[in-house]
Amino acid sequence: MEELVLNILLVDDDELVLRALSRSLSQFYDNTVIISVQHPEDFETCVLEQGEPDIIFCEELLHGACGHELLNSARMICPRAVRCLFSDNLQQECKWQIDNTIHFHLAKPFTRSHLLQVIDSALTIKSLPLNEAARVKLGQLSGLPCLNSNVSELLEKLNNGAANATELAKLVNHDPLLVGKLLQIANSAFMGYQSTTQDVKEAINRIGLIAFTAIVTCYEISNMFINQTKQSEIEAIMDAAFTKALMGQSLSGCLGLDLLVQQKVFACCLLSAIGVLTKVCVFNDERLAASVSCYDIAAYLLALWGYEQDIVRAQLVHQLPIEPSMSIVVIHALVEQLTLNNAFDMSTHLVSIVSACDELQKVEQWYINY
Repeated sequence: MEELVLNILLVDDDELVLRALSRSLSQFYDNTVIISVQHPEDFETCVLEQGEPDIIFCEELLHGACGHELLNSARMICPRAVRCLFSDNLQQECKWQIDNTIHFHLAKPFTRSHLLQVIDSALTIKSLPLNEAARVKLGQLSGLPCLNSNVSELLEKLNNGAANATELAKLVNHDPLLVGKLLQIANSAFMGYQSTTQDVKEAINRIGLIAFTAIVTCYEISNMFINQTKQSEIEAIMDAAFTKALMGQSLSGCLGLDLLVQQKVFACCLLSAIGVLTKVCVFNDERLAASVSCYDIAAYLLALWGYEQDIVRAQLVHQLPIEPSMSIVVIHALVEQLTLNNAFDMSTHLVSIVSACDELQKVEQWYINY
């Protein structure tokens, strides 16, 4: 697969900072084209002449301008770019993210890992098979959900291999509703344990770190939308995703896939609820809603938040890979169609993929027994 070119635009009136940042970013990813703008008034001309960047890194305190205002204009001028602000102003962070002015707030002093997270997210977004109209809409629209600091920290620990059940139990113990949900899942028959548990740490170990992170993410995002739609609608969307997640885990186990893949299937199916919730609560204009699918929304948001690329890509169940394999996206597409149709009824294309993998009979028998 050809390596993607990453186009990065830096905006800062300090020439030394521009040089240092450019040098650091070029070391993180080889195939970069980095352009620097020292005068904020030259920003729009630069974009028109050089083309739309994949990432914009911008300082908040500029001579005669504010970085967040420049990035707000970038939302319309180059909406597909991932927008990152260097700022010490933590009070405005939530507002800037909710109105989609910025995607990343890099508070000083930021670290190498913060820059790498931006690059990884931008590469994942660029690699997704989204059409240009969807990319523009998602880049411009305000009101998209953003992760709180606790979930962001959890994801960062998971990606760095630093997460452990003891710390995670402390992170969620303050929330009895979330604890109740975790215990319900950990004690469900699909987990395969003979005994029940009331210990949060044990519940996390049973569920697995990847699935646990997905549960916490969905829980927090669903709480964000409480005032934007009926509680009953939120619960129905989450219950449907939970049903799909358990089905996906059961099917992947039946197919003999390893525990890591089973966890990723569970997480992928559950996280699809984020796309549905966001479309219901944010895309309230019919024409706008028709232009972007809930699958596109979920993939875009999960990529921004730093989820693994295979979980992100597996949201796009309407764009299955050409090569037949029982991959995460194929299993997600399977349980999506089975739950929507409430019968063993799949598209011709999906049947052909499962048949090519010589798994159709096994899948049908699993469905009968489920």
